[in-house]
Amino acid sequence: MLCLSPLVILGLESYFSGASSVNEVAKVGDQTISRAEYQDGLNGRRNELLQGGVEASAINTQALNSEVLKGLINRALLRNQTDHLGMHVSDAAINNLLLQDPQYLDENGQFSNDRFAFALQQQGITKDQLFAQYRQQLNLMQLYASVAQTAVYPESQIHDLLALQLETRDVWVYRLPWEQFKDKVSVSDKEISDYYNENKSKLNSRAMVDLAYVSLDPSKLPVEKVTQAELQAQYDDYKARFVGNSKQKVSQILVTGSKAEATMQQIEQRLKKGESFAAIAKELSEDPVSAAKGGDIGTFNADAFGADGQKVAQALSGLEKGEVSAPVKTSFGYQLFKVTDKSGESVPSLDSMRDELTAQAQRQKREQLIADKITSINDMATDGVGIEDIAQQEGLTVHKIKNYTKLNNNTELNQPVVIEAAFDDFALQEESVSPGIKVNTGTVWVQPTNYRPIKPLTLAQASAQIKDTLVKQKAAQQAMAQAKRLSETVNNSGMSAAKVPFKALGTINRQNPQLSMDEKAIAFSKNTPAGKQVAVAEKTSSGATVLVMGPISKASIKDVPAAELSQAMFDMRSIRGQEHFSDYLEYLRGATKIEKNEAVIKEIGGI
Repeated sequence: MLCLSPLVILGLESYFSGASSVNEVAKVGDQTISRAEYQDGLNGRRNELLQGGVEASAINTQALNSEVLKGLINRALLRNQTDHLGMHVSDAAINNLLLQDPQYLDENGQFSNDRFAFALQQQGITKDQLFAQYRQQLNLMQLYASVAQTAVYPESQIHDLLALQLETRDVWVYRLPWEQFKDKVSVSDKEISDYYNENKSKLNSRAMVDLAYVSLDPSKLPVEKVTQAELQAQYDDYKARFVGNSKQKVSQILVTGSKAEATMQQIEQRLKKGESFAAIAKELSEDPVSAAKGGDIGTFNADAFGADGQKVAQALSGLEKGEVSAPVKTSFGYQLFKVTDKSGESVPSLDSMRDELTAQAQRQKREQLIADKITSINDMATDGVGIEDIAQQEGLTVHKIKNYTKLNNNTELNQPVVIEAAFDDFALQEESVSPGIKVNTGTVWVQPTNYRPIKPLTLAQASAQIKDTLVKQKAAQQAMAQAKRLSETVNNSGMSAAKVPFKALGTINRQNPQLSMDEKAIAFSKNTPAGKQVAVAEKTSSGATVLVMGPISKASIKDVPAAELSQAMFDMRSIRGQEHFSDYLEYLRGATKIEKNEAVIKEIGGI
């Protein structure tokens, strides 16, 4: 299969017809994309973006939904093909992979059935389900390899491409922004009218609303002063979680049986009267090993007490040398502990941590206050309370943005998630207040009014926009004309004759970041004899550019270290393989019946 073209060995999938289930997002050939798959895909991708540092307010929900659905459809297309081709991965092959998976190996590097069972339990799946997941993934990898490896990228072509990337030359640049020429052009009413008649179908208004909003900035919320009780609670919590390098040597008395609690009370009384802990341990403790040593069990280790470890650690917390704990009921019986020695770091005092704990308590109070306010405002928004009333009740200021647009939005609230909320169908119809939306500065609630949908512009409405367009076009033409005159002057008489301040970029290659994409396209377009320079004029998105270029200096592939050359060849073949596989997916997409359940997609995606 690795040697054959996939377009030859793979036939067209049969078209599927039939009604979609309410639990199906799409039907792709014989494969079904379920509601749960789509929801899990959306959640997973959103979490990836958030963990990658993307702000929630910057995530474009519509684009996210489209990306996830396309990925699921691609996967379903490939699953169709693996089934069609009868691809199969044996249980033995999967077993070999599992036996080498680090997550299932013990500290000796051996496969652990306990770790394997625990992992299955954590994921909530059975062994058969795990094998099915592995089998499907390996089948898809096998199909990818079979297609990607059919892409041919001869070594000679790779050498040629690398040779181009190694070329360098000296470059000088002079840019002519179109804005420099806008005062030198004029636009007549007839030109505006002609442009309107030629482009009438493309001249439309932008969808817009008038937007009112309130914002909640956590840093500006007044918070009550931290009380002594709250400070003490913070300190108690810190002590309970404190893990330092403090070590306690401990002795114990253990008593068991039905009368253990009464016996322990008697022991406490005897200790209060001044009797020796060690003597009582030798007399009454039922742990023969420690009793023989006066109760000594050495340095305290919570793990030695199993499930009771934290309970014992809590009893010993804060005890100094010579102090005795309260009785502790454990799975062994009733135990009493005495700290016989103490070394290392101990819990800091409250006074030494006062500033840190106060700041922490203040932060927690602020977070709780914010959470309460967000809940309160959300409840009012759900109940249909308007933005003005919400602001009055919560002591907030209403801000307003007139002509808030759906596209090309440059306002202070141009985050995709805010735009989606402002143009939500229900919100537009009811002119309701949105739920809280997280943005960089806190949380905002928006209320759209006076919705104006997209509609064709009249000549009068479009005139200003058309005039700006024509002015830019004419100014850019003048910039290009001037650039051509300058390049001719340089080619005929040299740079100094042009009498403009060219900027020296030094020796550059084809990927130099100082050049725009338009400029990169011409930077190596012409060579010149040694010692000579050549000037080229080019139209750019910002106007025009003149590039003056010295001779191209070529490098030999022989100068590239073998490891770098090998890596470059591998990368280029990988890229060609990925391009080939993308083409193959498009082939499958066109050859397979795909039915989308738009109602379910919209419901789950929230669009």
